[in-house]
Amino acid sequence: MIRIVTPENIAFSYQLASFSQRAWAYFIDMMVLGLIVMVIGCLLMVMVSYLFLPGGLAMAILLVTVFFLYWFFGAFFETVWNGQTPGKRLLGIRVLSTEGQPINSFQAFIRNIMRFADLQPFMCGGIAFAVMLCNKRFQRFGDLLCGTMVIVDENTYGRHGLVKFKHPDIFRVAEQFPPIALPSETLKALALYVHRRKAISPRRREHIAAILAVPLIERHGLPENVHFDLLLCAIYHAHFVALSGEEESGTDARPEPTPLPGGPLQV
Repeated sequence: MIRIVTPENIAFSYQLASFSQRAWAYFIDMMVLGLIVMVIGCLLMVMVSYLFLPGGLAMAILLVTVFFLYWFFGAFFETVWNGQTPGKRLLGIRVLSTEGQPINSFQAFIRNIMRFADLQPFMCGGIAFAVMLCNKRFQRFGDLLCGTMVIVDENTYGRHGLVKFKHPDIFRVAEQFPPIALPSETLKALALYVHRRKAISPRRREHIAAILAVPLIERHGLPENVHFDLLLCAIYHAHFVALSGEEESGTDARPEPTPLPGGPLQV
């Protein structure tokens, strides 16, 4: 378990992926890669037999294909699938930066290039296992080099589903500001707050909502005269419910109409 504190002073705990989970994910990726190579090899054989493709050229195409697939397969999927390869997705694990941010294409490329060194000696992963045991984030050498770690993907949004509101004030507040780009850890904190807010007392809710809302107001110029709880619900609606295209029905997570410190609720 690793704990990360975001710039908004929100703490997250991530369950680190075990060596066996990562090894099985790699094995699945190699099986997928092998299947792709087999299909391409069969197509080339057909082309050699029926389309008169020179055998030497077919072998060269196959070798080049294997080279690029081996070195860029993982980097490609980790870039387009937000830190996951087919094996990682099947095993429910994901690559993140050590700050809890999604990895970029450069990090994905470097950590996959360095896998060849981590798999030594004799491609059994001895170096990776030894290095992972020597650091608290369970990082192999490639992870240490590019600042990444592998965690168990909680899939927070998918597991809990969307909270859909009925309160009209939420819709009006959501329309007052344009869509804002928020980092994944902030969205995760927002989703956790909305899903758990009904179990929190109004007084405690006001304090918790302020921790997340105040930095967002300062950084994105959001309305300052709106109750923090109402503002967070409006941001959640704009990012998840409205963008999903679903109708507004279901759970009614109506905010308490408590006035802001220093002024009444204005929407």
